[in-house]
Amino acid sequence: MIGWIGVALVTLALILAIGWWLLIETEGVYLGQRVVTWLYDLYAKQYDSIKAYQPPFEHMLLARPLVEAIHPQRNPLILDSAIGTARLAFALFDHPAYRGQIIGVDISRKMLAQAATKLGEDMARVDLIHAPATRLPFPDSSFDVVVCLEALEFIDDPELALAEAMRVLRPGGILLTTRRINLKTMPGKLWSAEKMQHELERNGAVKVIPETWQEQYDLVWARKAGSSAPIGAQPLEAVLRCPRCEQVAFSYDPPLFTCGHCGQTVRVGDDGVLEFLTAQKDS
Repeated sequence: MIGWIGVALVTLALILAIGWWLLIETEGVYLGQRVVTWLYDLYAKQYDSIKAYQPPFEHMLLARPLVEAIHPQRNPLILDSAIGTARLAFALFDHPAYRGQIIGVDISRKMLAQAATKLGEDMARVDLIHAPATRLPFPDSSFDVVVCLEALEFIDDPELALAEAMRVLRPGGILLTTRRINLKTMPGKLWSAEKMQHELERNGAVKVIPETWQEQYDLVWARKAGSSAPIGAQPLEAVLRCPRCEQVAFSYDPPLFTCGHCGQTVRVGDDGVLEFLTAQKDS
């Protein structure tokens, strides 16, 4: 009897350890995108306390170098792909030289709701869109800066997400992303430095510069090959592409964005988040 109890306890401990690894340690990545999104929805309100962001470090390691990289432009149009709870926005808002506009997309609707709650009156400086990083609702070369932080490894098709980020970045624009470096904790899901370099370069990146950042992550900076004039802050309808006809033809009459080309409508939620994923699925 004692032997069977011991076996049962060991088995239970093993099941719990595997469950912890699958759901907590690796944030559901081996269980598919739906589970990853469900977990982010589940922990949206606790996410910032779990991550324990430190504003001085966010300013020093994210906001300040990004503002310096885009100098002398002060009003960039920035895409934050997988924006989460808008950590980058808050870091930039604290920088006196920043005057730009941020458009953020995320697949987790509740993370976006949490971002909207935190932003409050600052929502005027950020547009939040419920949409996947692998299907960005913008035309080519729409942004001065594209950022994707601590997200690629949790996206079902990271190659496509990175390709989309580079697609919507203007020539000469700046990409800022991350590479998770603790390869042993997520075997088969993380990229080597060589893989990151390859994926960026094949999508038109030049001057790829990795930078030590956190215990789990390196920052990776790059520019898109070529040059073009800065875009600057724009209203969302100036860059939002219709999911049905793929034209940039939206006008905004709250609470609806309406495409002047095909009549497609996209609703803005009560919290200010654009319900674009629903429109994508229906188109």
